[in-house]
Amino acid sequence: MIITREIDYAVRILRSLRGGELMTTPEICERENLPIHFVYRILKKLDIAGFVTIARGKDGGSRLACNLDEVTFYDLVGALGDRKYISPCVKSGYTCEYRIKHGGVCGVHDQLTQMQDNLDGIMKAKTLSQLIAEDPVNEG
Repeated sequence: MIITREIDYAVRILRSLRGGELMTTPEICERENLPIHFVYRILKKLDIAGFVTIARGKDGGSRLACNLDEVTFYDLVGALGDRKYISPCVKSGYTCEYRIKHGGVCGVHDQLTQMQDNLDGIMKAKTLSQLIAEDPVNEG
């Protein structure tokens, strides 16, 4: 699993908004040292996924719309469409010629599936609140 820049930025955006206040995009960017053009795009995805709400206009900004105690890191990764697999063969619907040839048996596939399940379990066990809780710089 590679944490993409988008996922990293999304976590940092949610960290800025965790206090519940309405923040402008430039304020988020300043607090988190993020490039504004990426933040606009990520905020739109977070809004569509229900993580934040965006208020437009002169007094607009973004506000947290979810409970970070109930949303996992796995949920965030999925909401951004960045679901990664350690190998294509562990993805549902993947056609493996080796397994076809050998009657559906592949020890490598079995091991990779176990690793993927372990990784998914770790991401599902970590709420976003837990992920950002130990951040002394941005205590909200």
